Amino acid sequence: MNREHTDRKKERGLTLVEVLVAFFILFVVTLAVLQLLSMAYLVNLGSMVRSDLTYRAERIVETIRLQKFRMNIYEPINACCPVGMNSEQTISPPPDVGCAAFWGPNGANVVEPNPRFGLSYVIRNNSVTVLAVPLKNGADQYLGPAATKAVVYVAQLQ
Repeated sequence: MNREHTDRKKERGLTLVEVLVAFFILFVVTLAVLQLLSMAYLVNLGSMVRSDLTYRAERIVETIRLQKFRMNIYEPINACCPVGMNSEQTISPPPDVGCAAFWGPNGANVVEPNPRFGLSYVIRNNSVTVLAVPLKNGADQYLGPAATKAVVYVAQLQ
């Protein structure tokens, strides 16, 4: 059996330099994808915090509307949250006196025992403005850019 001698230059294959360039390109593309995934995670986290704070602010407004309606139409009750023309109250962290129990789990269920957010509202000229902000301390605080999100929710009471 005689083997014909083949020329090495005609053989096709990859050199070490080509393999290294291919790995470098793959590495750069992988880093870009990972960067996009981490940014998407942070954006979703911020949206989750804003949605949670908006939901809680909306619950406060609806509770105030209900109490104002009950006071004006059906029955004179002692409303736990002030619903007068110019009222202002900080709800969370719960105040030591007043209506902390009303806004907590036994009442309107807006504030948790260890809240991650601060809630306050102001009633002026038949409109209510609720401010919801993440707290900067505590074990369950929001982390990263989500901790800078705040919601100002404004609604009419009529």
